[in-house]
Amino acid sequence: MELIIIRGRQNDGKTTTATLVHNELVGRCTKVRMVRTNGGYLSVGKNVVDFQSVIDLGKKRVVIISEGDDDDRLFELMQDLIDDYRPDFVVVCARAYDRVGSSYRMLTERFANLIIPENEIRIEYSEDPAKMGEVKQKAVETIVSRIIK
Repeated sequence: MELIIIRGRQNDGKTTTATLVHNELVGRCTKVRMVRTNGGYLSVGKNVVDFQSVIDLGKKRVVIISEGDDDDRLFELMQDLIDDYRPDFVVVCARAYDRVGSSYRMLTERFANLIIPENEIRIEYSEDPAKMGEVKQKAVETIVSRIIK
């Protein structure tokens, strides 16, 4: 199993990027096994919501978890989805900081053997919506290309 981490500061667009990855993979998938949201619809826009999804791409299975602010909650979701679905890839969001109690620290401590530096995708923020879109699209292309290779 490979772990792909979408990292960024609060409100940089980690969940938006995860949603774009989800949408891109759904367009290529053989089956969507599960999509759960924390209220609302899974879409890109003003009201982006956290979600979990499981997508089959031929023989590959991908779990996406956008909910990465709480380390205990993220660990619980990861364990449940990994146990239930046995994915080949897990895409998760985590805040950029690396400190005790952060989701990123939890990932580096509990899933160290799955972390490959090139699978840590940093999201940057820009006040310019055009540049923000470019940053997100570049991250989406990087993540999708690693999964479908």
